[in-house]
Amino acid sequence: MPFVERDPSGAVIAVAESPRPGVDEWLEVGDPALASYAQRIAPGGGAPPPEPLVALQQSDLGLIRVLEDLIDTLLAKDVILFTDLPVPAQNRLLARRSLRSSLSALRLLGDDADSGLI
Repeated sequence: MPFVERDPSGAVIAVAESPRPGVDEWLEVGDPALASYAQRIAPGGGAPPPEPLVALQQSDLGLIRVLEDLIDTLLAKDVILFTDLPVPAQNRLLARRSLRSSLSALRLLGDDADSGLI
């Protein structure tokens, strides 16, 4: 529950846990003004991340797909059971499968429209 102080232009310039004189406006944690303030005060002042960090983040995205495929292979070969995985991992895998299935269905629909088929 952050309480904030704003400058004359409306930008957040201070944040406190509890209200005090001049810092009495309450914002939701996900409020964009609060996120902007946090980015401004972060080390580097919101500067873009260095290239190696960006490359590492991109590599992580590819590695996620590799891990999904590995888990699917282990499940298919009965090396592990789906229920052997922690419940949060099961939920994430199911959510990703659902999203991937939806995306695949949308692509198929797009392909049909492009080829003139109904």
